[in-house]
Amino acid sequence: MDRARLVATRIDRFDVDSEGARLAGVIHLPGAGRWPCVLASHGMLSTKDSEKYTALADRLTLEGIGLIRFDFRGCGESEGKLHDSTAGARITDLRAVLEAAVLHGGCDGRIGLFGSSMGGYIALHVSKEDPRVRAIVTWASPAHLRDLLARRDATGFSEMPDPFYEELSKGQFIEAPAGVARCLFVHGGHDELVPAEHARSLFERSRHPKELQILDKADHRFTDPGDRDRAMAFTIHWFRTYLLSAGSD
Repeated sequence: MDRARLVATRIDRFDVDSEGARLAGVIHLPGAGRWPCVLASHGMLSTKDSEKYTALADRLTLEGIGLIRFDFRGCGESEGKLHDSTAGARITDLRAVLEAAVLHGGCDGRIGLFGSSMGGYIALHVSKEDPRVRAIVTWASPAHLRDLLARRDATGFSEMPDPFYEELSKGQFIEAPAGVARCLFVHGGHDELVPAEHARSLFERSRHPKELQILDKADHRFTDPGDRDRAMAFTIHWFRTYLLSAGSD
């Protein structure tokens, strides 16, 4: 592959409607033509403009893979209220962006999902139900949200508005789905928010091909540059394997 040719990245902004809310996004493509693309699903109170997503876009486009980053409703530049951004609503948002990606002239139909923390949790739900997703990578993602609900109930502290917890209290989307294939789970051994046991549970409940990478000293955000670089290298290799090649099951 001519990497010099791929340096001239094409970057387009786009809007997607999700239940009447305009979701703002950016697509990075390696150049003219059509390419496999990865959709980036951001964390609970993060946005598409987090440095990890722009860095991943830079790395993926050099490999001949596009990246699509967007803001869930009520976050960043998207319309809507955070009050309405439940797990179910975020699954709906990611589905809407996936549909737009499939129809985008720069995407060739090979789709991967990348999600950090809650974003990975949402990506797993979408990947489970959509056979068009060929590969998924999560960083520091939970296997379930029972701890989050229990902490709110015990302390009264809420990271998210009440509708988010009301949905969980009904048992909706409280656990990541089992049986998802072509998954790479990357997690920090010193994750202070989501213990590494979550990643081990996700790995055990997923289908082959799958891989688990625990970075012993890494925290939830992979703050250390060395940890971030290792996580990025694992991620790039996974998407190269399952988006650019046959990636046999």
